[in-house]
Amino acid sequence: MKASHHQKLNKFYSILRWMVHPVVVFVTLQIIWLAITLMWVFWFLESFQEIAKIAEIVGSSYLDNQYALIILIVGCILLGMLLVGTVMLFVTSQKQSHLMSQHKSFLSSVTHELRSPLASLQLTFETMKTRQIDGDTRNKMLEMAMEDIERLTRLVDQILVSSRLDRGLRGFSEEAEHLCLGEFIKTTALRAQWLDPDIEKRLEIICPQELEIHVPIPVMRLIISNLVENAIKYSPKGNPIKILVTLKEGMITIAVKDDGFGLSSADKKRIFRMFHRASITQKKAIPGTGLGLFIVKSLAKTLGGHAWAESPGKDKGSTFYLSFPVT
Repeated sequence: MKASHHQKLNKFYSILRWMVHPVVVFVTLQIIWLAITLMWVFWFLESFQEIAKIAEIVGSSYLDNQYALIILIVGCILLGMLLVGTVMLFVTSQKQSHLMSQHKSFLSSVTHELRSPLASLQLTFETMKTRQIDGDTRNKMLEMAMEDIERLTRLVDQILVSSRLDRGLRGFSEEAEHLCLGEFIKTTALRAQWLDPDIEKRLEIICPQELEIHVPIPVMRLIISNLVENAIKYSPKGNPIKILVTLKEGMITIAVKDDGFGLSSADKKRIFRMFHRASITQKKAIPGTGLGLFIVKSLAKTLGGHAWAESPGKDKGSTFYLSFPVT
């Protein structure tokens, strides 16, 4: 009996939450608004003759059909303007609410991303301070501390770069340099060993030999590292990650393909937005800040190119593309 009563209460609260949802309330109000407007129009049209008689009795001679039509049109325009204003306010409030939710999620993610390396650093230095450690163990602990510091540095750099890009500042002070693209991709991808120590085994890079490009190295490093880290996070451990580089008609295309969780049609439209994270992140508890692909998309424009994603659907893998002209 208690279980049945509890289920009924849950069902009642679920219906109540649905009824007071902002979208439901807004749609209901607009239906009422439209119904009142139509009732007013019909009332005015039906009552016009009586209004004209009253006007004639009181000595008003200017209330004719043309004047009535003007009143009706002006009234409808005013009501329409109020309706449009209400819709705009609602859309704006929904966007603001969604943005606030994304900011909260971002703060939670950043807090988690900061806590892990900081806790590791604290434990490392406390151990080195309070215990006698042999040279080899001490060196290993220092290497671990350096990895944590690099991880923190990458996170801070991503936040700073994304903030800069969000304000429309796309220029970088670093001069463009020549680099061998295939070797650069491999070196940059292997820096993601903090996410997956076995990344070298699952990584396949296909790139024309001795292909050189002229780009700012920090920009290209941020793009490649974010694409590789994204592939690692959103695919099961051990699944292959393939990076294919092609050169055609003066355009270089870099494709990073994984056989992971894939993307829904909704995620494909929003995945490059700032703070947006795929819907599967909560279910799979995937770490991240929602900045990586935003940075990729924005930095692609600094190279004169663009970035996009393709996926057959959920659990069918995804491919992220970067295309830019050879310089």
